[in-house]
Amino acid sequence: MECRVSSVENDLGIDRKQLVFGEGAQIVAFVSLKWLSGLKERKVLLSCPRPEGVTEAEITTFLQPSVNKLPAGWTRISIQSLRKSRLRHHLWPSSCSPTGRSGDAGGVGGELDLDSLSGFMKHVADQNYRNLWREAHGKYVRPHAAGSEKTGTCCLESMKRALSRLLGCSFIPIGDDSSLTKDPEPSPFHAIREPHPNLLPAEALLESTHFLYVIQPFSRYSLRDVVTYSPAKLSSSHAKVLFILFQVLHAMRACHRQGLTCGSLSLNHLMVDERLCTQLQLSLSDYERPEYVELTGGKAGEGGSEWAAPSHQQEELSGLLTDWLRGGISNFSYLMGLNRLAGRRAGDPNYHPVLPWVVDFTIPYGRFRDLRKSKFRLNKGDKQLDFTYEMTKEAFVAGGQAGEQLHVPHHISDILSDITYYVYKARRTPRSVLCSHVRSQWEPNEYPASMERVQSWTPDECIPEFYTDPTIFQSIHPDMPDLDIPNWCGSYQEFIDIHRKLLESKEVSSNLHHWIDLTFGYKLTGKEAVKAKNVCLHLVDGHSHLTSYGVVQLFEQPHPPRLAGASSAPPEAPIITHNLKKVAEQHAEIRASSLINGMVPETAGSEGAWPERQGSGDPFKEEDLEEGTEALDSLSAPDKPLEQLSPVGVSGLSTADPRISVRVSRNRGAADQELREARISLPDGFNALQALEELEKSNNFLVRGLYSQLPEGRQPNPTLHLSYSQFVQRDMQAFGVLIGEISFAPRLRALGQNASLLDRFLAVRKLCLHHTKEIAAPLQHVTSSLLQLHRSCEELLKTRVHGEQVSLFDYAPVFEGLPPPSPAQLLTPCCPIIPFPFYFNSLHQFVCTYYSHWAENVEQGRDFVFSLWQQLDSLLEKMQPEGLEILLPFILGLMSDSLTAVYAAWYFFEPVACALGPRNAYRYLLKPLVGVYEKPGYLCGRFYLYTDCFIVQLIVRLGLQPFLNSLLPHILQVLTGQEGAEESRVLGVVADDEEGVSDSPDSYSSGDLKGAAEHRSSSFADFSSGISFSDQAELPESEDFQNGIFLSEQESVSLGKLSNKSSNSDTSAEDRGTDSDSKERPSPHSAGGSQDLKLAESLLQLGELEDEEDEEAAFGSLPVSDPRESETLPKGESLEEEEEEQEEEEEEDLSEGKEQKILLDTACKTVKWLAAKLGPTLSSRYIVRNLLRLLVTCYFGPEKHQFVLLSDENETDVGNISERRPVLGDLIAKPVLECLMYVAQLYGEAVLTYQCLTYIAYVVGPSNTWRLNSRKEAALLTGVVLMQKIIVYLSDSTLMDVLPKINQEVLLPVLEVLTSPNTSFPSRVQARTVLCVKTLSLIVLVSLRIGQEMVTQHLSETLRRFFQGFSVLSGLKEQMGGSEDSREGLAGLSDGNELGCDPAALEELEMVFNLEMAYSAYVPFNCLIGDSVIKKVLWNHDHVWKLVTLYQETVSLTGPESPHLLSPQPQQGKGFALCVRDTVASDDRVTGTFGSVTVGNRIEIPQDTTAWSHHLAKVKPCPNMLSFAGSQEESSLKEELPRSARMLCGNWLAYWQYEIGLSQHDTRFYFHQIRLQHFTGHLGTVKCLSALSGEDFFLSASRDKTVRLWPLYNYGDGTREMEPRLTYSEHRKSVFYVHQAEALQQVVSCDGSVHIWDQFTGKPIRIFDAFDSRNPVTAVTSMPAPHSSIITGTADSALHFIDPRKPGLQHEFKLNTSVTAGLIRCMAVSPSGRSVAVGFSSGYIYLLDTRTGLILRVWQAHDSDILQLKTAEGNVVVSSSTDHCLTIWKECEQKPFHHYRSPSDPVHIFDLHGNEIVAGTVANRIGIYSLLDTSVPVAMNKLSSENFRGTLTSLGLLPAKRLLLLGSDNGVIRLLA
Repeated sequence: MECRVSSVENDLGIDRKQLVFGEGAQIVAFVSLKWLSGLKERKVLLSCPRPEGVTEAEITTFLQPSVNKLPAGWTRISIQSLRKSRLRHHLWPSSCSPTGRSGDAGGVGGELDLDSLSGFMKHVADQNYRNLWREAHGKYVRPHAAGSEKTGTCCLESMKRALSRLLGCSFIPIGDDSSLTKDPEPSPFHAIREPHPNLLPAEALLESTHFLYVIQPFSRYSLRDVVTYSPAKLSSSHAKVLFILFQVLHAMRACHRQGLTCGSLSLNHLMVDERLCTQLQLSLSDYERPEYVELTGGKAGEGGSEWAAPSHQQEELSGLLTDWLRGGISNFSYLMGLNRLAGRRAGDPNYHPVLPWVVDFTIPYGRFRDLRKSKFRLNKGDKQLDFTYEMTKEAFVAGGQAGEQLHVPHHISDILSDITYYVYKARRTPRSVLCSHVRSQWEPNEYPASMERVQSWTPDECIPEFYTDPTIFQSIHPDMPDLDIPNWCGSYQEFIDIHRKLLESKEVSSNLHHWIDLTFGYKLTGKEAVKAKNVCLHLVDGHSHLTSYGVVQLFEQPHPPRLAGASSAPPEAPIITHNLKKVAEQHAEIRASSLINGMVPETAGSEGAWPERQGSGDPFKEEDLEEGTEALDSLSAPDKPLEQLSPVGVSGLSTADPRISVRVSRNRGAADQELREARISLPDGFNALQALEELEKSNNFLVRGLYSQLPEGRQPNPTLHLSYSQFVQRDMQAFGVLIGEISFAPRLRALGQNASLLDRFLAVRKLCLHHTKEIAAPLQHVTSSLLQLHRSCEELLKTRVHGEQVSLFDYAPVFEGLPPPSPAQLLTPCCPIIPFPFYFNSLHQFVCTYYSHWAENVEQGRDFVFSLWQQLDSLLEKMQPEGLEILLPFILGLMSDSLTAVYAAWYFFEPVACALGPRNAYRYLLKPLVGVYEKPGYLCGRFYLYTDCFIVQLIVRLGLQPFLNSLLPHILQVLTGQEGAEESRVLGVVADDEEGVSDSPDSYSSGDLKGAAEHRSSSFADFSSGISFSDQAELPESEDFQNGIFLSEQESVSLGKLSNKSSNSDTSAEDRGTDSDSKERPSPHSAGGSQDLKLAESLLQLGELEDEEDEEAAFGSLPVSDPRESETLPKGESLEEEEEEQEEEEEEDLSEGKEQKILLDTACKTVKWLAAKLGPTLSSRYIVRNLLRLLVTCYFGPEKHQFVLLSDENETDVGNISERRPVLGDLIAKPVLECLMYVAQLYGEAVLTYQCLTYIAYVVGPSNTWRLNSRKEAALLTGVVLMQKIIVYLSDSTLMDVLPKINQEVLLPVLEVLTSPNTSFPSRVQARTVLCVKTLSLIVLVSLRIGQEMVTQHLSETLRRFFQGFSVLSGLKEQMGGSEDSREGLAGLSDGNELGCDPAALEELEMVFNLEMAYSAYVPFNCLIGDSVIKKVLWNHDHVWKLVTLYQETVSLTGPESPHLLSPQPQQGKGFALCVRDTVASDDRVTGTFGSVTVGNRIEIPQDTTAWSHHLAKVKPCPNMLSFAGSQEESSLKEELPRSARMLCGNWLAYWQYEIGLSQHDTRFYFHQIRLQHFTGHLGTVKCLSALSGEDFFLSASRDKTVRLWPLYNYGDGTREMEPRLTYSEHRKSVFYVHQAEALQQVVSCDGSVHIWDQFTGKPIRIFDAFDSRNPVTAVTSMPAPHSSIITGTADSALHFIDPRKPGLQHEFKLNTSVTAGLIRCMAVSPSGRSVAVGFSSGYIYLLDTRTGLILRVWQAHDSDILQLKTAEGNVVVSSSTDHCLTIWKECEQKPFHHYRSPSDPVHIFDLHGNEIVAGTVANRIGIYSLLDTSVPVAMNKLSSENFRGTLTSLGLLPAKRLLLLGSDNGVIRLLA
């Protein structure tokens, strides 16, 4: 490999430091994008530049696979280099090829259509004939035939041609060789085609003098990463694995058709992405001659070191284990081998090799650590780990299947984290890297300073550098000292040596297997992991996102300990009995020299050193020595010489002293006698069979744990020629091994990644033979065929006649009637070897189109989506739910891309959501839909998503409640012309709204809402990690207030994230703090249904710490944009360019304006249509409330207060008393007001008085501070404008009823702020001016409506408060002793702060309440109530009259040419000037709208000619001012609301008032027996009721053999009878079941026969009669989408599954009960569709798996007949019975969760509403039970005879509207609230 790296460095000019060895024979390079683009353009640069400012350590980090963030302009590539000299061999034609190129692509097989049965059979016959002929020819003819062999083709030339055709690019010559400057055969090289989508593309193909280079993009994830680190991604279904294999076969077929094979495929050669799109990377190095293939190992720069890869024998784990057990390799080498096999990569901060800490460095040579416990456990302690495990376990149980990954029960998070890695290597790592990964601020003193501190600080394990590299202690940072080593070491090298010896010591060796069990072994999972407190998060969190690192378990069995030594003898002599005890003690030296020195102990650490005796003197006497010698002599066997026992000792004794031998012979007899009488006592725990047992354990571990055996030597085979057929056969054999590696990935982790194909084959084959059931059922046949499991291994491998043979064995010419396997054969649907689903071809074509035709602009995006949509319908018709898991990520990707999002939503939502069903559609499609609606800016075709037809699809496919919570706010928001997160920068997050204007409650309790708020980050599913329908759970649907609109919590999180990322405004911290503070305020609770709404104080609450200057700066940064009138003037360098750019922009603006107008009109029509469809309660809770909040945003910001010039100056709005120009906010608010008034016209003026007026009073109400923020400013303007609009549509009597409230709660609070000298407006004088004009217009409008007398009686205080504003400055001046002359301005009030006033507010008051405003305000009221009355009302009349007179004099002096000379802002003068027309005097002067006489509270105001004459004598009209509106038509002051058939009255009005008064978080179901409607038409008992998804229609089934469809729109006062919209009368018996199937959106009804019919036409689609007339259908239920099946239960206890799309039965499950269960009464399918609960008449409940039919559980739930079953989320089953019990069960628990017992009558019907059960009894009682909280009392109501007559027989629930449908035995259905 080193020579290959050198060639890459020399030929490609890539620095050696930018290269690293990859998997197999690949080289990974870190290159610049500019250099790479030059290669693509066939411009080879001289050298690849080196990144500037990047250190070598950082480059090494960037080359690691787990690192994702790279510097801008740089990328990684994969390089395969092929030595041309090793490709000079020839490929010979196949002599008896089982399958060749002709069989796969050309010849007969290539011309036939293998997808058809006839073509496939013809192909099989032709191939079998050819193969049998070739076999016979080779066996009988060729050996005896004379002639020469055919000439083979050069492998090099064949490969170059094939690669060019296959990868779509030609070879580029590089280097100085002139022979490479031109392609030798240009035509085939340049016949370039698009590469196959399932092949990894090539960036470039290069050819130098000695090498071929294939440059390909670097892929982060391979299939090995998936099965190793993210196995959960493939565990949900077999379809995902099958689809990966399907793509691999397509890639292999493409290669074979070009004459190229794939090589020894492995998991590393399959590159996958998050969507499981697979690309095959060819293993081209296998084409090199086998004997010249280099062994690859180690990492770049590590050759020759201890880190280098071991030999091939050692790479196999069985060889490593055997060598280590027998002492052949050191502990260090063995552990490094385990790290390598686990995939750990040196230098990868996330996945660096780990070694154990063995000592703690607290004492000399350290104190040995307990290797039975993990380092994490030693550091944290058992108590902390137990606490972590229990807490995460509780959180996981509470969160269910939707729990976060961090809440999965675990003890440890990782073995070695990246932060710990960088802390370990802090002395050798650049400062920039440390600041990037450890801590952002450089604090060198915060890093551990000594080895003792490092070891005690970290809970992670050690790294190899502390055992091998002395430079790791030396710091490269000037301000960071070197890492201190213990003082008992003199140098770094000495510490490394001692530390290494400690690792190899006896104490460590004898216990190292325990540490291996914790780090790589069986204590990582299962019960042993829990017992060892070693449950690792990565192994149990079930993550499905792709990653290239993690914790890998190599062993599933306990690791054997290291053998004690070569000899079974103990290290010390055995203890002898008391007769020889004295002799043994006296001759200890002899024993030591003979026994101990005769054995070699293992290398020990400090406490393992053997002491040496000092001194030369002999401490024993000669007599003692003689006796000891006799004892030693007696220990030897009679027939064995003493030398064999201890040669060293005996030789020492025989030559030391001649006296010894004399005494031995003299005392031998006595000693022999003593020994015969003595007994030998062995030491405690001595086991003579220890070595044998250890050997047996190690062998068992090899066989059972590693599925291996000792390698056997093989004789070399003679060499033969290589043939193409061998390469093809090897491809198929490698494919079979690949399937086995996917199936047995956990068991094969011990096999090296670079293991040979033969080793992989042997390991996989053994596992397949012994664990066949672990292979997926669809893959068992193909595995057996490809690996030839029916033949013995010896029989297969004996066909390997020579060492160069590339295939493992030869396939038989014909096997099971088929030719040898090939990719084309396995892909055909007629081949039974792999049962690929029939929709895979269409799915694969869809995926290929997706990746090959990606859009680059909007137009292409539309065509691209349309082309995919054309394929989608036919694909979804065939697809099963497992296929949807594969398809859905591609659809979501299109819906998330800005170029295709709108068209993807328009085209794809309906078919995909139909296939998914509401539950899965909500889970997976809601987030991208919200993203499409949130995305700001102009998008062509965006209005499609706001049409009523698309909105209907959203409601039907997602469900009504998710649509209302999540998508309706975005549809409403477009009415203001501002979409997405644009407003969130200004508005921020607002707190919960008031109860009376709050959003609707959802189906979760307050506890669930709280829990949902704590898990906002996981509200939406992350589809990028893949889709799985098997482990889903319902997401919480809680609500929040954001952007002035109520949104669900999920959207709040989403919008919040977008706003945080996109916000560039300079909003002050105080303003943001105000918003966040308001969000935390608790929401108020409703006062129990009172008619007067108690409003909250949180919405629009004034910020006490708001900084006005910062707020102005924030507004200054926002552009003033009017989507209707905005024009942009370009700034070009020249006049021509400027004109051209201006024309282009005008065209774009025109097109965009047209599109915006279409969008706005479409949204308005849709909102109006929705208001009629949803009904009064939902419209008020979701439409009106959000429109009211949107209205506030229309006036938010100073740009919304600017006056605009309309094209038609005479255009006036209804209710405006002045012909004035509107402000920009009025134009933006016009669609919102239009929709609000439409709802009022539809449901009556109660919407205006009860909801809108209450909201106005709330938003303009006084606050707890004088500070006025921008939201409050906008709210004041909103309240006044909306009040103007409301008054016009109020009747006279209603106006007089609400007049006190208008005066006290609207006008006076507004005037309080308007005239206050202590409150300045954030938008300064402009906002106060606009508010003053609008308030004056409102007061005049009210005055005109009620007349002179009522004005004097009710509005005196209001007028007094308004005109008080003209005297504020003069009053302050009097206090200061200044002049009263208004012309002096604020000259005398420079120190206004001393009076507690705001100088800015005083300046605003002076500019607003000026002469012109005094004249414009005084004249109308003087004309209306008369001079004498106005003098009494206004206490400052003289001052106001003075200002009016002064203004008249000024106007007369200046003349009509300059009417606005005195106006402080002349451009604003037209905005508020008012005057009187001459025609006022000539009118009849009727100022009220009540008529001429008093009728009830309708009062006629008499004419006062005197007052008018007096006025005309003193006041001259001003012709140039804006005129008084007295001459306008009466319709300008009053308009009658049209009488609508759906206007609220009676019970409907009472119910509506109660509903909108509930708090938004109140999710409970309240039943008050308010009768709303009754439906008559059935002639018999109503048996079943079922509401449709939109809750605007419902179905009823009756004993009269009919099914009827009824509308649910409100009509009348609650007493009106409704008629059915449609009647289905095809049934022949009593109908007992009706429901709308989710997947098909068709009606299913049953009378013993199952009818499926169209709900729109009433025509039957399919009818399934009873399959056995003796066993009728007794129960029916339908499965939730994406399943389409209908389940029927028959009298013979059998379940029949019916697919409405196909004839006949789908499945049939017979319940062979051992007890008499009785008849099937009812059934209920779980929300996920995984199980079905069956209730019997005997009280038994059976729980079955719907996929397999297996009975999961059977239990006696009740003592008598089960009446009804329902299922809920969390594996909950609810049952009711005639034994008066309503019982809640958990599927996995034996005992019931709770019993509800009714003492009087049984619960025979019930339905679920969130966490509540709404049940009915035969005694006409309605009870509301809690589903999970048993402490909540039961609410029971007895139906009154006035509201319900007859016996209750059926019940239906409308969850969003919170209404009940009750059916009776007399055929009448009633709707109650």
